[in-house]
Amino acid sequence: MGIFGFILLIVVILAIIGMGWKTFSSGVITGFDKAINVGTPIVKDLTQEARDYVNSPEQLSISQ
Repeated sequence: MGIFGFILLIVVILAIIGMGWKTFSSGVITGFDKAINVGTPIVKDLTQEARDYVNSPEQLSISQ
């Protein structure tokens, strides 16, 4: 994860620099909105868990 995470971080930083913060953030928000509207149950469950975590991170249920 170390080298992959570092490369991913560099790519994201370069994308923000290249497109500008407003364009980058609006693209991320648009992509998130499209992911929510996908009809697959897995994506809906993941987005609901993400919303729940953002609203109250201490109540995250970890299932393994």
